[in-house]
Amino acid sequence: MHSKNLKKGIIRYLRPLPVILSLSIVGVSSVTLAAVVNHMDVPTFIASLSAKKVTASELKQGKLRNAILIDVRSPEEYAEDRIGNSLLVPLTDIQAGFGVQQIRVIAQRYIQNNHTQPIIVLYCTRGMRAVKAYKELRKTRLNFVVLEGGIKSWRLAVPASKDAEILAQITAPGTKIITGN
Repeated sequence: MHSKNLKKGIIRYLRPLPVILSLSIVGVSSVTLAAVVNHMDVPTFIASLSAKKVTASELKQGKLRNAILIDVRSPEEYAEDRIGNSLLVPLTDIQAGFGVQQIRVIAQRYIQNNHTQPIIVLYCTRGMRAVKAYKELRKTRLNFVVLEGGIKSWRLAVPASKDAEILAQITAPGTKIITGN
């Protein structure tokens, strides 16, 4: 009798196990699929959930003010196409540490010239490298956002010939930032 009760008790506790395993598999699969759809690896996708973001249409509508655009792609990609007069600070430089210092200098010079804290818009091709840069830079306590969809989404919304006109609404008037490269 004792072994029969023991067997029932074990079965009672093991019964929800297939359901729990199934839900876990569905959850992991969903996160993986969402990461692939967003052209990201899983850790970067998870980090992107907490990153502050701005869309190309929000920028186009002038919803941000005092913005500095920073391209975190490679110098070769930057030479091919960039958003207006955005500055280049490659992700590799940020990860190495000297890019972080370069962005601090850019922000400090902006504050000195405009007496206001800038919003630094990070972008890359589609967003993955910008999210990685955001993770590295959030320790600096500067105000960062990631351009959702990167330059690909920007180009769908804004042709290169209209960059200056759109950016004039969101960057400080007459602002010239010397990067000190």
